[in-house]
Amino acid sequence: MNRDLTPLGDEDLVKVFKDGNERAFDELYARYASKLKRLIYYYLGDAEESDDVLHDVFLRVFMHIDSFNTEKVFSSWIYRIAVNCSKNYRKKNYRNRVLLESEQMDIENTINNASPEDIFIKQEDMRAFYSAVNSLKDNFKIVFLLRFDHGMQYSQISQVIRCPERTAKWRMQKAIEKIIDYLKDRDVV
Repeated sequence: MNRDLTPLGDEDLVKVFKDGNERAFDELYARYASKLKRLIYYYLGDAEESDDVLHDVFLRVFMHIDSFNTEKVFSSWIYRIAVNCSKNYRKKNYRNRVLLESEQMDIENTINNASPEDIFIKQEDMRAFYSAVNSLKDNFKIVFLLRFDHGMQYSQISQVIRCPERTAKWRMQKAIEKIIDYLKDRDVV
């Protein structure tokens, strides 16, 4: 079943993918990735953030392609997903910026009562925590970030990473243990 998929239309590729040929999804990715990235980049204005959103778009397409009606136009559907993901990303980052500014004000208020040594120690602790998270292997890091940063339930995480819910819980437990070990090794905790 190594037939050439390039002459097929988008909707036909979706049908072929639904029939089990994963190369059809690769072909859809090849057709749309650069166009969508450009759209997302113009919307967000940041190349790294555009890569993240593009990844999210194709993850959503992959997860929801079964719901796509092949009587409709695929390009409209995927562009709508890209726009919605971009908007959601921008909204989330705006909220995070507002929260960070609020936290910064709290920190500044605390700083007025804290010694320079205390301020330095808090900043170093946060750097160590971020380093600990970044040191995790991908399968642990993804679960940790989805749970800790995105607030996902284990049932959702298991769907995203395609593993049993029990495995997602185990990976979260191991991620926390590894973070604690990392921080203990550096005398942070």
